Amino acid sequence: MNMRLWQGLILLGMLIARPGMAAETLFLGIQDYNRSPIVVAEEFHGLTSYLSRVLKRPVKVETVRDYSKYLAEAKQKQFAFMFAPPSMIMQANKLAGYEPIAKIPGQISAGFMALASSGIAFPEDMKGKRIGFTDEDSMVTQLALAELRSKHIDPAKYFKSVAYYHDVDGIVTAFKYRLIDVGVANTGVLSLWNNNGMDLNLIMQSKGVPHLTFATRGDLPSEIKQAVAQALVRADKDKEAQSYFRNTGYSSFEPASLADYKDMVLLLNIH
Repeated sequence: MNMRLWQGLILLGMLIARPGMAAETLFLGIQDYNRSPIVVAEEFHGLTSYLSRVLKRPVKVETVRDYSKYLAEAKQKQFAFMFAPPSMIMQANKLAGYEPIAKIPGQISAGFMALASSGIAFPEDMKGKRIGFTDEDSMVTQLALAELRSKHIDPAKYFKSVAYYHDVDGIVTAFKYRLIDVGVANTGVLSLWNNNGMDLNLIMQSKGVPHLTFATRGDLPSEIKQAVAQALVRADKDKEAQSYFRNTGYSSFEPASLADYKDMVLLLNIH
């Protein structure tokens, strides 16, 4: 038998035996500063399995720790989908046309917090104190700085010292060892921290913006974008996808569109 014909028959046999191999894997990009890719993939396993079933093709998580690398990969359209704070999603929209389709209900805001024992109870009490923010590029830090600007406060002049920590765990540690007097974090963690015995007061908070947002690459076929959007708002009813909500404490997804982020884009000067 002709060698080329023989090789062709072998390749055809492999395709017939493994018909699923032709299905393109769709990657969901997640940015996470600390956790390993395995831990993140496990958290999202129920949701990605559900989306794989709906789309009839594999959906897998790709975790990126570095903020700049995450947006660089988005610019190169490495992800079919993204799930991130809305500031990152809007930057990805400007860079590569990603479109928000669903979000966690509620809002995110930056909270200025201090230990109740510190005597810091009002915004004016923060003057001359040591303040700690999370990563400079994080949305919560950017919301906090925007709030200070709206009050004509220059952090470098108003506070005794300004420190930036990798994440909220760094803020907790800084409070524990009395490295800061005021800490800035997502207001959503205040009750959690107080339940764990920290006894913090909320001194001031920023304007609220939309919660964590799910986006699709703009050049994906419309049928895929529509299928994902419809699947996400029904995800809390699916037994497999429900594991994601149990893992995170979120209740559901709700529809999202670019119009939902107009005010935030202006507030944070995203361009």
